[in-house]
Amino acid sequence: MLNIFITFLFFLLLISPILKSKNFKEEYFNLAENNLPKSRFLIDSQIKKIENKVHIKKINNKSKLEKDKQKKNKIIKKIDKKKDYKFKINFMPEEEKPNAEEIKIFYDNIVNFNKKDSIIIKGFAQKRENDSTSKVRRLSLKRALFFRSLLIQENYNISQIYIKALGHDNNLKGNKDIVVINKN
Repeated sequence: MLNIFITFLFFLLLISPILKSKNFKEEYFNLAENNLPKSRFLIDSQIKKIENKVHIKKINNKSKLEKDKQKKNKIIKKIDKKKDYKFKINFMPEEEKPNAEEIKIFYDNIVNFNKKDSIIIKGFAQKRENDSTSKVRRLSLKRALFFRSLLIQENYNISQIYIKALGHDNNLKGNKDIVVINKN
């Protein structure tokens, strides 16, 4: 038994330099690394054609990705345009409700809103002589609440409708008796 063991060790000592050699490793361990050698039967022009095909496929994949990104950007821009939609309704001085023409404008523009959008209604009123600030603010609130009631009748979510009664605003140009409706 001892003789067999000694022979085995002797055999390993003889083979170990062969196993450690570079040629042995390159020849037998290439498959383990998945680096198959190039075929010797391929001509250089054939190798270039294959490489060009692979390169063209990579370029096509990149161009498809770029086209997809452009489409997504266009869709996002369309959504953003719809997101910032607003319009205004004019009132006669001291009136709480607009005339029929202005209500028609409201219904024509409300189709641009989604029922899930949050809607902001800002009411304004012109401050006249002998008018108190609270009177002007109450008038602007009544105007805004009127349009909120119309939105609720159209089945818009009441928790998504925000009212701002701003009263008198010197920064407004033109008619200051207005209601501005926009989506946020």
